[in-house]
Amino acid sequence: MPFTAVVRVTGSAGRFEDFRERVRWLMVRDADAENYTEHHRPGELEYRFELERGVPFPAFVEATRAFEELRVEVEWDKDGARGGAAIEAGKLVEKWNGARGAA
Repeated sequence: MPFTAVVRVTGSAGRFEDFRERVRWLMVRDADAENYTEHHRPGELEYRFELERGVPFPAFVEATRAFEELRVEVEWDKDGARGGAAIEAGKLVEKWNGARGAA
C-alpha cells in the first residue's frame, strides 16, 4: 500500500542547485526513488514522495556528506503511522515517531 513522505532540505540556499543535481544523480540508481515531485521556496528545497516501499534515504544521506551545511528532514505517514528523521553531514542526527513536536 502506498505511503507519503516529505523531504525538506534547509541551509545555505546557494548550494541547493548543486545538492539537487547530486540527489538526482543518486536517485536514478535507487529503485525506491520514484513518483516524487520537487518544490522550491526561499530557503528550502522540498521533495514529496508517493512510495510503495521505503524512503530513498541512501541518496539523501550520501548527498549530505558533500553538503555538510545542509540539513535534510524526512517526515512520513504510512497507514496513519507517522515518523521522521533528520540527516546532517551523512549522519542521522535525530529521529522521531508520531507527529513532530507531539508529546
